[in-house]
Amino acid sequence: MPHPDTTSDKPCKSTGSPLKRCLGKGIVAVGVCMLACAGVVLHHSKAYGLLARIHHGLIICTPGTGLSMTSASAGLPHQDSPGMLRLELASQEDGRVIVVPGSNPLNEVLASSRRAHTLLMLDLNDTNPADVAMLVRKARMRDRVVLVPSSKETTQVALQADPSMLVAIPVHSTREAYAAHRMAGHHPYAAYLSPTAAPDLFTLVHRDAEAVITENPITTTFSAEEFLAERPVDIVVTPQPTQLSQTLARDS
Repeated sequence: MPHPDTTSDKPCKSTGSPLKRCLGKGIVAVGVCMLACAGVVLHHSKAYGLLARIHHGLIICTPGTGLSMTSASAGLPHQDSPGMLRLELASQEDGRVIVVPGSNPLNEVLASSRRAHTLLMLDLNDTNPADVAMLVRKARMRDRVVLVPSSKETTQVALQADPSMLVAIPVHSTREAYAAHRMAGHHPYAAYLSPTAAPDLFTLVHRDAEAVITENPITTTFSAEEFLAERPVDIVVTPQPTQLSQTLARDS
């Protein structure tokens, strides 16, 4: 005799209700969208990073005070050159790090800079590199900042303060170029050269450093095009950013 279960006309139970299946598919779709959006945001953020901008061309840096963080206010034509400001830091008695001249808190300047997509070169002076690095991390500006230590001892502390933040190391000779590379180890660093350094020294440091920084030579016979043609430079510090940018645009 057949088993009752094998002859039953009752339909089999569904493995799940249509509502649950729809909810499951909806959750998966939302998850995929969130991952895609996160990828877009990450790509957008990296596009404003220092190394990404170096890849796209020369960065012109000008001294600033932190009062205004937009490229236009720094005298830089935004469509031609990425904006970078060089700021002097100081420590107050209460331990706060500020931008001088003035007393703008560094954390506020960093926040403004991030919103304006402005790169920063920070002269550490008497500040604690670890304190500065912590503020930079909190502002999510690690990839948009160059730390400029005031001494060899400060340089070593700055290199230890954060594993990925770019630290500028002065180089005046071939010997110092190799010493800077040994000091940095696996840490990314920028070689800071005098504009009077030989072109061969620029070429040497460009091989190992993540970036090469120099200043705009103040001479009556200076030709920006010739200077940069003989020297691999990523960042030029100048008090006359508009003039340099226009000269490069005219000579190109």
